Amino acid sequence: MIDELGTRLENKKVLILGIGDRQRGDEGIGCFLIKRLQGKVNVPLIDGGLVPEKQLRSIETSHPDVVLVICAASIPDAVPGDMALFQLDELRIAGVSTPAANLSLFFKILPKDVRPEIFVIGVQPETGSHQGVSDSVRVALDGLEALCVELFG
Repeated sequence: MIDELGTRLENKKVLILGIGDRQRGDEGIGCFLIKRLQGKVNVPLIDGGLVPEKQLRSIETSHPDVVLVICAASIPDAVPGDMALFQLDELRIAGVSTPAANLSLFFKILPKDVRPEIFVIGVQPETGSHQGVSDSVRVALDGLEALCVELFG
């Protein structure tokens, strides 16, 4: 994934947006990643929590070429901890279910001339509720942290 993502983001101003529900363990992976990346990367970081729409102004004023959204995602045929990279408009076609799916409408609020390209890294959570992050998703979180530090550190 690092080569593909690096190629797609080359020479572009990137902003990382983590979304999710911290109270539901694995579902908060995007927010947990943002916290881990503080002070380790040279790109803007936004913790969108459960309502990333509230961050529209912050995203707009950062003027990114690309927003990289990190969130939990229900990915067909994936096991907990599996990750996949999608463009925002590919989510529905691929049968992926994620809170980021509603972001397509959210980003359309921005004028076309300043609308960033959107990539989503989805991580398959374990089913059921967890107190904290499951082991498989923790491994994915470690990998995402290393990936972001490699690309943006």
